[in-house]
Order: sequence, then C-alpha cells, then structure tokens
Amino acid sequence: MDATDATILNGRELARRTMDELRRESERFAQAHDRRALLLLVAVGENPTALLYAEQVQRACLRTGVDCQLEQFPAEIDETTLRLRVAALGARGDADGVVVLLPLPGHIRQRMVTEVLPPEKDVDGLGPRNAGHLMLGFPSFVPSTADAALALLRDAGVALQGQNAVVVGRSNVGGKPAGLLFLRENATVTFCHSRTPDLAAITRTADILFTSVGRPNYLTAEMIRPGAVVLDAGMNAVDGSLVGDVDYESLRAVAGALTPVPGGLGPLTPLMLIRHTLLGPD
Repeated sequence: MDATDATILNGRELARRTMDELRRESERFAQAHDRRALLLLVAVGENPTALLYAEQVQRACLRTGVDCQLEQFPAEIDETTLRLRVAALGARGDADGVVVLLPLPGHIRQRMVTEVLPPEKDVDGLGPRNAGHLMLGFPSFVPSTADAALALLRDAGVALQGQNAVVVGRSNVGGKPAGLLFLRENATVTFCHSRTPDLAAITRTADILFTSVGRPNYLTAEMIRPGAVVLDAGMNAVDGSLVGDVDYESLRAVAGALTPVPGGLGPLTPLMLIRHTLLGPD
C-alpha cells in the first residue's frame, strides 16, 4: 500500500473559509452593536503552551475584526483573588467572551475559576452550566478543540451517524466534549484513557478515532483499523518540533483519513472561540 493512501484532513483550507465567514459576522456584529466584539483571554503565569495559544487567538482575532485583550496574572496569585478577578472580567459590559487559558498553576483548581464565568460569556464551554448542557444535549458553548474536530468531519463529508467512534483521552477540553459531540451526532462512542487495558483491541474497532492524550507517537499503525478516520488533537514538543499523539508516517499507510500535526485541528481551534463570541452557543 502506498504511504500516501490516507486522505490528509488539513484544516488550513477550512480555516481560510471560516476566516472569511467570521469577518462578515464581525462586521454585522459591529453594525448591530455599534462596536466591535471583544474577547478576553486570562493567562496565569508563563506557561508556554497557554501563551502560544493566546498568540494564535490574538492573531485570529486581528484577522477577523474582533478585539482581543490578554489579561495576565502572576503564577503565584492565590485562588480566591484570581476567582474575584475573573468574575470581574465576566461582569464587564463590553466583554462578549472570556476564556481562561489552561493549564493553570497546580495550586489553583480549574472549577473554582471557570464556575464564576457567566454562561453566556464562557465561550470555551469550561464552566459547569455549559458543560452540563453539553452532556444533556442542550444548546451550549463547546470546548474549541472538540468543536474543531466536528467542523472538520462535517467539511470532509464524514458522517458520524451509525459509526463506532473511539475517544482516547478524558480531559474536559478534549476527549470528554469530543465524545459527547459525537454521541449527539448519533455515533456509538467508547471512551478510553491511560488506564484502559489492551487499548489496541478497542482502538482497532473505531471507524472514527479521536485522540488527545498528550503522548507523542502513542498510537501506532497496528492499533488502527484500516480505513479509519483519525483525528489527532495531541500537541507534543519533540526535539523542537510539534508532533501529535499518533505515529503519523506509519498511519498514512493504514488510515482512510488523517489529520496532521501541525495543520490539522490547530488552525481551526482559535476560530471556534471567535465564532462562539460572535454567534453564541450551538
């Protein structure tokens, strides 16, 4: 089998079209509200992953006509103070969305910060109201990585209904919301994680495989059913390069479709935040 058999699901083309759509939406928003939409980003400390993502969101906002402000707090800030600061940001009348960038320092519990966000401004869907609505199948904001995965599948014409979807990873921003979105689309969903015994026996049943475990080259070709659609949401730094959770080169000869890292889901995730800020929950 030729090593280029898999269809490469490159998110850059969809991102370009989405960018055009969001520019038009931002113009409509400005006309309706007599101001530009504003997205606030909250960063705590100097975590390079969080700050890199903040830069990506800021660039995307600049290109789509949305204002973006980064509110940065020192790593040593105490939980109560941060909670009060985030609540104050959420109460700002000119703020249309507020995103708490992860990871947070170890002494700060995520839920203690995200639960004070007004649900209508919690555009990354990390607060309990939006997370609960997603579980119940109600309209909600959805974490951007999971939303990007669904958008890319739809754009590629991959139907989830009736498919076996396997999710590897159980984070609140990746695996859990992705699996719930797939379930909402009538897929049969299996959740796996680092303590799942004989993981390969389960991943080989997947028509659609989503992975977000943060382990470079963790999933190999023998763990994939031939022809499966593989969505790699992993972001791992290896020798100065960014790689995903799957062994990309070996999977190209087995998978039916595959997202690269970088260039697959990554270009779409900041745009999902902007879409939520402009258009509200799905």
